[in-house]
Amino acid sequence: METNILLLVAGILLVFWSIVEVLWTTIWIVGDSAPITSRFTTAVWRLFRMAISNENHKALSLSGPFILSGSILLWILSLWLGWTLIFYSDLSSLLSTRSGRTPDFTDVLWYMAYCLFTIGNGDFTPNGDKWQIISSLVGLCGMLMITLSVTYVFQVVMAVVNKRSFASQVTSVGCTAAEFLAKFWNGRDFKAMEFQLNSLSQQLATLTEQHLAFPILHYYHTKNAKKFQGTAIAVLYDAILLLEYGVEDECLPSQAYVSSTRETVESFLQTLKAAFIQKSEDAPPPPDLSRLREMGVPTVTAQNFQQKVKEEADHRKLVLGLIKNNLRQWPS
Repeated sequence: METNILLLVAGILLVFWSIVEVLWTTIWIVGDSAPITSRFTTAVWRLFRMAISNENHKALSLSGPFILSGSILLWILSLWLGWTLIFYSDLSSLLSTRSGRTPDFTDVLWYMAYCLFTIGNGDFTPNGDKWQIISSLVGLCGMLMITLSVTYVFQVVMAVVNKRSFASQVTSVGCTAAEFLAKFWNGRDFKAMEFQLNSLSQQLATLTEQHLAFPILHYYHTKNAKKFQGTAIAVLYDAILLLEYGVEDECLPSQAYVSSTRETVESFLQTLKAAFIQKSEDAPPPPDLSRLREMGVPTVTAQNFQQKVKEEADHRKLVLGLIKNNLRQWPS
């Protein structure tokens, strides 16, 4: 039988692009998902936000597992359809083991299913050496797809646990920047927070790399605001700004810990681009310097502090964009 070139080319392109999508998203760590996968995940997230009330965070928490499952299903279906088109482009590619009849599209679809997912021997067999080899490639693709998908799911789930653990560690100390710092003031300085800053900086650096590897993490929503990473980032970043710009030098912890934490937060904010999260048009309210004064912390003037905070407006707007994207409020 004559080969349908159009179906063959379409099938080859679909298989090639499916494999690229899988490998790009699961093992090629470049800071974003593959083009189609990234747009699919963003579109589904926006549909969830449109369909679910802003107050129903429990329902919105289903978005992450749904998007993860949907992404894997998208890869599987596109790969399945691609191989089906390749075999269907030449109907002499398969022979019936029972009647010898020419397979129709449903038959080819079924044959591809049991080649990809090894669900049985089926009623058809490849016709000739060429199609036998191609059928082996189909089985190899199926095994690769299943292995990568299972590994990907496991890694994403572990990263979700890590991001919620980080958020809980920050918000358990304080739900605002001033409250966070208040826990470490000993009446003289903030030296006691050096260990905490070091620990949080290390955790966030790990999470930054995980978000670069798995941008889908941005779509995992939590019903508990204290376990939301955006809240923790806002608290931690504003606490750093209070230290750097609001507190007199003699009271500060080691500059190495402060600078390291600040740079780690700003590195994390660079991962938001992969999830199409934009900065807010308005800047969030400045951190509360008066709370530190009430505790007797030596501070700079409010005017100097606010001027310095304005210089960090872009980063703070990006944090607020992350918070708004998850239908949360700025911690106050």
